Amino acid sequence: MILTDIKLNNFRNYKNVKIKLSDKINIIYGDNAQGKTNILEAIFINGFGKSFRTSKEKEMIKFGEEFLETKIFYQKSDREGNIKIRIADKKLIEINGV
Repeated sequence: MILTDIKLNNFRNYKNVKIKLSDKINIIYGDNAQGKTNILEAIFINGFGKSFRTSKEKEMIKFGEEFLETKIFYQKSDREGNIKIRIADKKLIEINGV
């Protein structure tokens, strides 16, 4: 499975961002506290349904916002798809819109 795109909305320090990934190697770099680990956390959440950094899901919502949404787009040999997680009062997980 290859991840092709990541969309983050109100996730940690990201307001609204879309990251296009290469099917080869992706290098995430930057100064300390700029959000590199947040990108990895978003991928982890969409894969496992929970964070590796916190058990309190509301801590991941950007300060001052009501919800967060992460969406990962992937490609397999025979199909494309996406996984979306939205956290507000409840957690909603959608796989290919279901």
